[in-house]
Amino acid sequence: METLAPPSVGSEIRVASAPPGSPVEARWNLAFVGILAYLIVEYTRLPAMFPVLQVLHLGKVVVLLSVFGLLLAPRTGTASTKETRRIYFALIVVLFAGLLSALFTRYEEKTWGGFRDAALYLTIAFLISRIVNTSWRMRVFFWLFLLLNLKLGQFVIRSYFFLRNLGETEVTLAKGVGAGSTGFFSNSADLGVAMCIAWGLTMPLLFANWKKFQRLVVMGCSLTFLVAILLCGSRGALVGAGAIVAVALFHAPRKSIPIVMATLFIAGVVFFLPKANWDRLQSAANWRNDGNARARIGFWMAGLQMLRDHPFLGVGIGNFSTAYARDYVNPEITTREMASHSLYIQALSELGMLGTLPILLSVLLFVRQNSRTRRRVLTTLPAGRRSFEYCLAVGLDLALVGYLVSGAFLSVLFYPFLWILLGVSIGLSSCCPPQPVEGGSLAEAPSAVAALGA
Repeated sequence: METLAPPSVGSEIRVASAPPGSPVEARWNLAFVGILAYLIVEYTRLPAMFPVLQVLHLGKVVVLLSVFGLLLAPRTGTASTKETRRIYFALIVVLFAGLLSALFTRYEEKTWGGFRDAALYLTIAFLISRIVNTSWRMRVFFWLFLLLNLKLGQFVIRSYFFLRNLGETEVTLAKGVGAGSTGFFSNSADLGVAMCIAWGLTMPLLFANWKKFQRLVVMGCSLTFLVAILLCGSRGALVGAGAIVAVALFHAPRKSIPIVMATLFIAGVVFFLPKANWDRLQSAANWRNDGNARARIGFWMAGLQMLRDHPFLGVGIGNFSTAYARDYVNPEITTREMASHSLYIQALSELGMLGTLPILLSVLLFVRQNSRTRRRVLTTLPAGRRSFEYCLAVGLDLALVGYLVSGAFLSVLFYPFLWILLGVSIGLSSCCPPQPVEGGSLAEAPSAVAALGA
């Protein structure tokens, strides 16, 4: 249990006035517009939906816009924490490991494309952490993130019932309902990871201090994400959502939020999960008779063999599929190029231990940073555990649980999920006032997701 020493007797608790241009007052600028535009491009997959836009390279344009805006923005003087600097260092090591793995790999066809993707997402994490660094900006970023995920979730639900009305059977639909674009969200499993993250992030925020309309919007979004998880056909997403509930129940000293989450999840599985989806979930338990599960385990075994053969740098970033088809193929499964179907196997096989260890370190630092953020909130903000910042820090931990569990069955390491969460976590730590404010709670702050029951 982490504790904070109270201020000395007689000391005053004041709100430090912020000078003009400080992070407390910063709102719109070019960098912030650019990072919001990136979020829109990433989650709407506009170039995939409208091929005519591909020549514009919108993703690269908005990222460069954010970089340019950050360089032009005045320095705020915001002090970084030890955890922040350590996360940055871990990300640099990941990028360095990716570069070395690309330089020394035997498989050159896809490796530089994989390195480019990794560099992009690590850059995104850095940009979000440096740009979304005030409470006002964090709220804007959160609402946009929420609405973009709502767009994905409601499309899954509408698509499911539309296809049912067209005569598609439950068995067919249980194999996956994606988000409709030709981008990666068209894959139901990838979409399921996104919904797990969004559900874990938003559930604690139901208990924040909102106006009535805002609370109803957050509630509606959370229910939409849960229904999308139930209908999208992704077994990994269901397991991820269950893990979120289990972790919340296990760690919470008081059970208000976890009980609500557990009730909704159990009721959804019992009353709304289609029978064919439930049958697929049960089938995975007997994986030897489940072709899909058996294939994934075969890919995992191949990935572990790649690690044994290349323990330090792996087979090269982005090279699992090429290495599998060329040197590690299992004819009983498939001879085609295939993904690793696990973010852990992806990291181990493609980056080796040099790249995997700093990724794991960044995850641990992420949890620690969120814990420290909650401790600061309890001594600086009058709303305490009901504040937006505190509830978001709790939600970040649960979103990470959903990502780590559902991602165990998918190659989603260099998708936007983890890197956006890391950037938001660092930015959130900058949102908390450095000095206690009048009326702030001095209560003991639990670590990690133990804060859920507070």
